[in-house]
Amino acid sequence: MSYLLVAIALALLLPGCSSTWSRPATSAAEFRLDDRACRHMNARTVLISPPLARDYVAPDGYRRCMEQEGYTEGGPWKGQAGWSLD
Repeated sequence: MSYLLVAIALALLLPGCSSTWSRPATSAAEFRLDDRACRHMNARTVLISPPLARDYVAPDGYRRCMEQEGYTEGGPWKGQAGWSLD
């Protein structure tokens, strides 16, 4: 049981996956809106105990969402998926 708790604790401490995105004729404000929407649509709250809950953004779902919005990987804007750092 203690190994499980250690594994969960380590997973919560690991940063999420980040990638950069680009889309022609898109402002930074538009990117932030699309990034936030894609993170929200792919977020799951993981409850370990009442004081310990973290959001996890599914990287594959986030990537699909950004691509459906017309973005391609590699560009000036940094997106975040995986464990939330907030």
